Amino acid sequence: MNSHGTLTDDELRRAWASANAADAADATENAPGDGPLGPADRDRHPWLAPGWATGLALLLVPVAVLFGGLSPMATDSCGPDHCSRALNQALAGIVWCLYATFTATPLMLLFSWALPPRMRYAAARRLAAWCALLPPLAVILMVFDLPQG
Repeated sequence: MNSHGTLTDDELRRAWASANAADAADATENAPGDGPLGPADRDRHPWLAPGWATGLALLLVPVAVLFGGLSPMATDSCGPDHCSRALNQALAGIVWCLYATFTATPLMLLFSWALPPRMRYAAARRLAAWCALLPPLAVILMVFDLPQG
């Protein structure tokens, strides 16, 4: 300390470095995700939501692709140039949902399977698994609700 009772620059640097070193050592010793899994931290059924969602996706995706692929036939009565704007917008939405079915559904299912089997990831695992089914469900529901041409 100097005569005014404050720390010098060197003393501040040493105090800062020792505090950072102590924080880093404490963080590596007590990191919550680094230790072995205890019985309270392990998810007993981490495969349940991804398994059900994968099984349902294997059933829904082919139906969505079939119905989405056949949906342009709704323009047969009016021709592609004379159809209503609502029908054309609905068909464009179906195409975008089909793109999401081919990209987002597999990615979310892979993400839900790849999460570690810990309880803190259980909600994310379930959310990713069940949200993976939304694009094919949206395609099927949009096809059944197509407006008149």
